[in-house]
Amino acid sequence: MTIMNVLKVSQPIGDFFIGAIDSRVLREISTVDVRRFAEGTAGSIDGIQRELSKSRLKDLSQYVNLEYATFPTSIILAVDERCVILSDIENCDGLFKLEIVPYDGSEGDEPIPVEEAAFVIDGQHRLAGLESLDPNKPSFEINVSIFVGADVADQAEIFSRVNLAQTKVNKSLTYDLLEYAKEKSPYKVAHDVVVALNAEEGGPFLRKIKRLGVRTPGVDGETLAQATVVNGLLRHLPKNQEKERSKSLFGRSKHAEPYETWKNRIFVDFYRNDDFASIFLTVSNFFEAVRQKWPEPWSNPQEGQILSRTTGFNALIRFLKDAYLEIVEEPRVVEVSEFAEIFKRIDISAENLTKDIYVPGSTGQGKLYTDLRKSGLRSSKTDETEDLFTSG
Repeated sequence: MTIMNVLKVSQPIGDFFIGAIDSRVLREISTVDVRRFAEGTAGSIDGIQRELSKSRLKDLSQYVNLEYATFPTSIILAVDERCVILSDIENCDGLFKLEIVPYDGSEGDEPIPVEEAAFVIDGQHRLAGLESLDPNKPSFEINVSIFVGADVADQAEIFSRVNLAQTKVNKSLTYDLLEYAKEKSPYKVAHDVVVALNAEEGGPFLRKIKRLGVRTPGVDGETLAQATVVNGLLRHLPKNQEKERSKSLFGRSKHAEPYETWKNRIFVDFYRNDDFASIFLTVSNFFEAVRQKWPEPWSNPQEGQILSRTTGFNALIRFLKDAYLEIVEEPRVVEVSEFAEIFKRIDISAENLTKDIYVPGSTGQGKLYTDLRKSGLRSSKTDETEDLFTSG
């Protein structure tokens, strides 16, 4: 039996109840009905949920054990009315005591054990992630919205409204809001460096970055989304972004990944020493060398040019690590002239820096990166097979 105090909410679809429950208890009484085609019955669909995403589940399993973890939005449940006892709370209008109990099958149908009484309409990943909650941690309460007696059609309607009617948040806006965060994190450091690059007078990125992912009114030549540049920098900062944020808030975590070296992630030492100026200067100097090598393609915002767009930037920010390791023996700021020596060896012509040669997407980015390495490097200190999009 599970008991909670709930508040009744009335909406056009009907009444439902909101309350809070310990996540461990919720896992015990709930099931997830994964959407699938019933075997041998084409067109017949059982359930409304999606298959669990292994990558998302892995991230959430780590997240729930962080000191600042939060799931502020409700997990939505459908509970069979035969498993609910609802009673008034004296002198509390709109508040009720809701008990979830097993159904014994007294009406001649199948009994329902309490562990099958609640069906998860939305929130399966969060609930599955909470299975990895450290047993030594205190309770992690979850707010729930409970629909009593909702049939499958109602459940499907609720699920589709929650998941299809939402507007996806612009990732550049999400990164820009990090400006208000007080604690250090790779996300915030990358954001702050990008803002500085975009404002650097005479710098290679001056007014090239679309803050919030959309063009600034009255500004021409913005060819890169803020999120693109932030993600590019993240590949050179500590890998596990959320755990790094946790460490900055609460000290080094026992959950931390093995300590990364600057040869794996070239800005790790700068980050850990709060030397953010060196990150900014190294990135600015590298792309200034790019601009000096290919002044027209870098400055040209026209469609078809790729150097200062996503294709060119993603390949170049990856090549930054190769060039950096070619030059230094220990972490330091690399000057424009040092990067320029590497670019002097590269035999890619300005005329070829177009989408006809380097097609948009991972194929073109990978080809440009490979071409940069072939003629630009004298040694091979990095893994050529490293995932282009790895940022941690």
